[in-house]
Amino acid sequence: MERPITGFDRDAEDHWVALLSCGHRQHVRHQPPFVDRGWTQTDAGREDALGQMLDCSLCDRMELPEGAVRYKSTPIFTDITIPKALRREHTTKPGVWGKIRVLDGKLLYEILQPTLQTFTLDRNSTAFIVPEVPHRVEKIRNVIFQVDFLKIPAIDD
Repeated sequence: MERPITGFDRDAEDHWVALLSCGHRQHVRHQPPFVDRGWTQTDAGREDALGQMLDCSLCDRMELPEGAVRYKSTPIFTDITIPKALRREHTTKPGVWGKIRVLDGKLLYEILQPTLQTFTLDRNSTAFIVPEVPHRVEKIRNVIFQVDFLKIPAIDD
């Protein structure tokens, strides 16, 4: 999944790491002749790279970024009180992850893009909502669930 670079940091070994809009971090090492990322070696090069897209395999695997913290939760929904907006295609904001917790019953969770993926969730399963990825939910059987919203503290709206 392509994500824009929002900043840069260095790891413990002093290698450059790109900060992505999803909250993940990705090394952008310059290792010629195998990897040519000379732009990482100057302030101007890194500045020019802001906004460029990098493939985030961690988002592809729906892995929550390290350090993500919950900052709010929805009310508890039932099959009767699920808002129509959640049943339609919608997304979270940049950098905002969701964690669906089914307390009882079953819930259908569909990721609509980049490829359709369908999950049946119950009280023994948890699903993450990747930032800006179109998705929807639908009850399967007398469901009770809640969504927690998480983000990396350094990513501000």
